[in-house]
Amino acid sequence: MTRTRVLTLITVAVLTAGTATAGAAAHDSGTDTAAKPKVSLRAAHGQYEGTPVTVPPGGQNIAGVSCPAGQVPTGGGSRTSAFDIYVTDSYPAGNGWTVLGKNIGTTQQTLRAVVVCTVP
Repeated sequence: MTRTRVLTLITVAVLTAGTATAGAAAHDSGTDTAAKPKVSLRAAHGQYEGTPVTVPPGGQNIAGVSCPAGQVPTGGGSRTSAFDIYVTDSYPAGNGWTVLGKNIGTTQQTLRAVVVCTVP
């Protein structure tokens, strides 16, 4: 039984030393943190919501929103007041975003366009 304990201790020591050596090699790979390229930040992308428009039961309506002066749209979408509004179209228009929604419910709902803008 003494031989088994000695072999176990040797095995644990070898594995521990190997792990420590591999960890040190990975940590000190010769690369300096100052040598890593710096990431440059891009322009911020603001999200803007338009004014809500009313969509009557069984009807449809168009909502739009524009980017602030000096910015251009990079994406967009919509927000609705209920699950009864189906957005049937969503697209960039000029300097903003336009959405078309249909109300399949029995109560009046609202639809608003959302645009994501950035400085070109």
